[in-house]
Amino acid sequence: MGTYTRLGSYLLASELATDPFGSVHRAVVISGSNFDRHMLVRTFSEEMLQAGMNTRLTEAGRVVPLLGGARIFGMGYRLETAKAPHVAWDYVPGRNLAQLIEKAKQEQIPFGVDHALTVIQGVAQGIVQMQAKGVSHGVLSPYSVWVSFEGATQIVDAPFAAIAKSMLAKAPMAKRKLTPYLQGPDNDALQQDLFALGAVLYELLTFEQLPTSGGLEAVLDRATLKAAQEEAALPAEIRAFLGRLLLGRQPFPTVEAFSTELERVLYDGEYSPTTFNMAFFMHTLFREENDRDATAMKAEQGDNFLAYTAAGESLRSGATRAEHIDGHAEEQASQKNTTLLIGGGLAAVVILGLGYMFFGRPKVDPAIQAQLVEFQRIKAEMEQQKADLDAKARAEAEKTAQLQKQLSETKSVEEKVKIQKQLEENQQRKLDLERQQKAAEQRLAEQKLAEQKLAEQKKASQTKVAAAPPVQEAPKPQPMQEALRQAAAVPTPSAVPTPQTTGSQQAASTANDQPARVANQVVPVFPLRAVQMRWETNLDHYVRLKVFVSEQGQPLKVSVVEGVSGAFGFDEAAIEAANKSSFSPAIRDGRPVRGWTPEIIYKFPKRR
Repeated sequence: MGTYTRLGSYLLASELATDPFGSVHRAVVISGSNFDRHMLVRTFSEEMLQAGMNTRLTEAGRVVPLLGGARIFGMGYRLETAKAPHVAWDYVPGRNLAQLIEKAKQEQIPFGVDHALTVIQGVAQGIVQMQAKGVSHGVLSPYSVWVSFEGATQIVDAPFAAIAKSMLAKAPMAKRKLTPYLQGPDNDALQQDLFALGAVLYELLTFEQLPTSGGLEAVLDRATLKAAQEEAALPAEIRAFLGRLLLGRQPFPTVEAFSTELERVLYDGEYSPTTFNMAFFMHTLFREENDRDATAMKAEQGDNFLAYTAAGESLRSGATRAEHIDGHAEEQASQKNTTLLIGGGLAAVVILGLGYMFFGRPKVDPAIQAQLVEFQRIKAEMEQQKADLDAKARAEAEKTAQLQKQLSETKSVEEKVKIQKQLEENQQRKLDLERQQKAAEQRLAEQKLAEQKLAEQKKASQTKVAAAPPVQEAPKPQPMQEALRQAAAVPTPSAVPTPQTTGSQQAASTANDQPARVANQVVPVFPLRAVQMRWETNLDHYVRLKVFVSEQGQPLKVSVVEGVSGAFGFDEAAIEAANKSSFSPAIRDGRPVRGWTPEIIYKFPKRR
């Protein structure tokens, strides 16, 4: 079982990032003694608490409704103002922008202009939305920006940023770290935020913080694209854009004027900022962190949190102790006598139990017995689940047979096209069910094996204690929530199949419906990592994927259906090639719509 620190409604599991205001943690919300969901939780540093955050955080509650629950500011944002005030929002896997910059510098991984503009585009949207609501940020910096592993950005300190800014005079350490971004005019909230945005863009392009010694025009003139590992000067249009943000000349008079100019810089030039290119960069940069987070989260979902509930309060000790850091000392003191009484009772039970065992009577370890009952319950649920999947598979097979019969009997070309489309959907559902059935069979086999081992332990525990060998630790049963989640998971990116259409609905659709298609497929580059490690370069490798395409034919999302195992770069190379390819949009009812392509196979020929 993992070790957690209780903070209000949350159990802090892991610290993901630190910044001038404190730390961001991955946290767990429980329901009873079971896992419910993950959250991100912001805690504040001792400096910020001493500056007054513990008394003023409630003011942020008036800002949250103004932001309208927009994703750019963190969904499900909530505040808790106990002795250790904190804020929380829905979990998004990622890291802050300051971490991205530092790690890219350390790893010497180029960060292109397209990547920088993708981040700035997301941050600018948040600033525009805040200004439209009459709210300014005031302390925008790379620490403010959370970049998800899928390439999206959030301004996660927006609700309390103005409060934090008012405390900087009493928080000199935080102020010193934020100084490069606080050089805008004090009397104009919009220009302050736009200056900070320009400082962030400058840092993304150069991997250097904006100097605080003045002479910014000369700084911009000397700046080069160091982040992209190029010695070239900043592109003229970006240099001009930065000049308006940072130098105070021809400042943007309104948010609308700023938005118009940003759109021109983003799309009129040769740049193509997309979250999907950014996602590829994030997965390259934070591969180990992403894998580590995913492994830890899976373990957390399977934990038993009894020790962190009210019922388990008096039983907490050692590694399972929940540390209370939000002022529960009085409550704990009031429970001391109760704990002593319970402890004495438990001691008496243990003594009586030992006396019983030493009389030589056979026994069954109650812990093993309870786990065996739980194993049997889980196995029954899994068997029922597999039976349901088998029934669905039979129903799909019958439906396929009916459609094939209709296809052979109909003479209408239009009707044949419609039936063929339904057959393709049925085939996709059939493949999905086959994958789920295979996964369910594997889990059921593992559960039966674990139950068999536990039954052997039960049998061994029924001998006399004096002669009985030490009982091995019983394997931990798989939580039902995880079993159900895994069995229900659909591993393909295909859209969820729609219910069978009626005859009138079929008549309304047209015969020229078609999925998105590749117009010009870019050939992937054989990954350098595999060459350097000489990993099976004498074999052909294949990556099968699908691409979700916009109405304009732009690739919006790439999902790998079947990749090449191992961290050798084949999947990433295929995704990069797909993002660089061009596509024709899907057609429905004669109009271009968003949709998935059929599976695309990228071949990496063997290298002799």
